Amino acid sequence: MSSEELMVNVLNHAKQPLSLDEVVTEIIKISPTTLTGKTPNKSLYSIIYRREKQRKERGHQPLFHQMKRGGATYYSLNNKGKNFIGKRIEKK
Repeated sequence: MSSEELMVNVLNHAKQPLSLDEVVTEIIKISPTTLTGKTPNKSLYSIIYRREKQRKERGHQPLFHQMKRGGATYYSLNNKGKNFIGKRIEKK
């Protein structure tokens, strides 16, 4: 399972939006070998940033909603973007 798919799984089961730190903690509980670098938060952020940028450039709905509260960014799922989980992002 990819990091993005694991993040979707974590957010799907969350009752409220989660910070990236909370998402990484849950991903490591599910799959300890997925994010093994020194800075797993930065690794996951980079993956998500690139994928969301590709979606936007190709005219697709984003997979994640981002909201800022008190200087922190929280993530939740965008139901309209779920069609592209784990798939190659093709041009529309």
